[in-house]
Amino acid sequence: MTAAKLLALITHNFRLAWAYKLNFVTRYLGVIISVLLFYFLDQLLQRSGSGQVEGGTYFTFLIIGGAFSKFLELSSHAFSANLREEMLQGTIEPLLATATPVTLALLGPSSWMLLEGVLLVLLQLGVGTAVGADFSNANWGTAVLVLLVSLSSLISYGIFSAAFVIVFKRGDPMNWFINSVAYVFSGVFFPVELLPGWLRIISYALPFTYALRALRGALMRGETVAQVGGDVLVLVGFTAVLLPLAIFALRYAIRHLKQTGELAHY
Repeated sequence: MTAAKLLALITHNFRLAWAYKLNFVTRYLGVIISVLLFYFLDQLLQRSGSGQVEGGTYFTFLIIGGAFSKFLELSSHAFSANLREEMLQGTIEPLLATATPVTLALLGPSSWMLLEGVLLVLLQLGVGTAVGADFSNANWGTAVLVLLVSLSSLISYGIFSAAFVIVFKRGDPMNWFINSVAYVFSGVFFPVELLPGWLRIISYALPFTYALRALRGALMRGETVAQVGGDVLVLVGFTAVLLPLAIFALRYAIRHLKQTGELAHY
């Protein structure tokens, strides 16, 4: 029954997104345009005589970083943005009045956005490959494992964001902070080794840094699970800390919601 309700929520939100076709199409066009941006940045670097970064082309480096950052943005933003919209439209209250579990009612409507994030990442990797990104040495099995382990850490931030929106009824500053910090300190557009030593401390305190490093190792250099095992273990450690804290924050938010009944008050 829960799976059927989750499928119904995904279908509903897909139809809602498709109803605004221009907005729907421009999201995918934006991914293609970003690939072209990365391609011309790579061309600029090649003209300066340096086109290799971390054992592969700078274009491949950017494609992986851009795809990961897009998924980071969507996974951290999905729960809070969708929940905020559902609250404003007044569609959460009727769902909570049914036998649907509270967690599914609050987070389930975001499932389509997460699924779309996967589609956008695959599109970016596919277009990048067509334009010239080199994945000839890629170890896709390792890459999938790294993504699955990373996903739990990313979703933790999304759950934190949803809890913030439930309690404070406002846009979540955590999303802006997470994405801004990740772009600069996690090696999305340049290796973290370019940062001064004292700034690299911030990089190594973020799970995104280890996820990107392991993902690039798998896709650019064909590294095995054993070779990226250190980064994977660090990601598991982050998840072991962040996920229980996120669940605790969500439970607190739900308890606050039940006590105050302020779901419809903004």
